[in-house]
Amino acid sequence: MVLEIFDAMLEPIFSAFQSVEGTIDTAAPAGILLLGLLTGLRHSMEADHVAAVSTTIATAGRKNLGQASMLGALWGLGHTATLFVAALLVLLLAVHIPEKMSGQLEFGVGIMLLFLAVTAFTGFNAGRFFKGLRGRKAHSHFHAHPEQGIAHDHRHDHRHGHKSIIIGMVHGMAGSGALMLVVLSTINSIPLGLAYIAIFGAGSIASMAGISTLIGLPFTRARSQVRLALALKYAAAAVTFVIGAGLVYELGVVEQVFRE
Repeated sequence: MVLEIFDAMLEPIFSAFQSVEGTIDTAAPAGILLLGLLTGLRHSMEADHVAAVSTTIATAGRKNLGQASMLGALWGLGHTATLFVAALLVLLLAVHIPEKMSGQLEFGVGIMLLFLAVTAFTGFNAGRFFKGLRGRKAHSHFHAHPEQGIAHDHRHDHRHGHKSIIIGMVHGMAGSGALMLVVLSTINSIPLGLAYIAIFGAGSIASMAGISTLIGLPFTRARSQVRLALALKYAAAAVTFVIGAGLVYELGVVEQVFRE
C-alpha cells in the first residue's frame, strides 16, 4: 500500500523522465550516456531507496543538511561501486546474471529494510553491540528534557557514512541484474559500457544527495524539539518497515523467488 502511494505521488516525475528518455537517440554514444544519466536520476527516487536513506538520516546522531546530503551521496557512491563491479564481470568476463537472482537479491533488500526499521525503533546498533562483546565501551551522553518530560541517551556514532555506503552497495547488487540486461542490449563497446555505469552512478549520487537534503530539512528543524524529532524518526522507521515487509512478502511468498 505504501509503495503504491509513493509511486502515485511520483508518477508525474517518472512519466516526465520516461517521456524524455523515449526521445533520446541511443544510436550515438552521447545519447546512450544521456540516457544513463537520466536513468540514474530516476533510479534513486524509488521507494525502497528513499526509505533506506530516510531511516539512516533519522538515526544519525547529528542532524544538519550537510550531513543529510553527504549520507545520500555516500549511498549513491556505494550503489555505483557495486554496479561498476557487476559491469566489469558482465562486460569483460561475459558473466551471465540470472534474472531470478535479481529477485533474490531484492528480497535481501527487504530484509535489510526490516533491520533498519527495527534498529531505528529500538536504538540497537550492531557496531556498538560487538564492541560491547569485546569489552569496549561506547561513547555516550545522557540528556534530560524536564520541560518535555523526556530523558534519553545520546550516543556518538561516527559510522553512519559507512552504513550509507553499505546500504547503497546492497541496493546496487539488487538492481544490477536488470541494469546489466539494459547495458548489454544497447552497448557493444566495453569502454562505453563502463562510461554508462559511471554516468548512471553520477546521476544517482547527485539525485540522492538532493533528495537527502530535502529529507533532512524536517529533521534539522526538529533538532531542539525532542518529541517531534522522535515522531519523525519513528515515522521514517514505520514506512521503512512496511516497504521492507512488502518486498519480503511479494518476493518470498507471492513470487517465490527461492523456489526451484
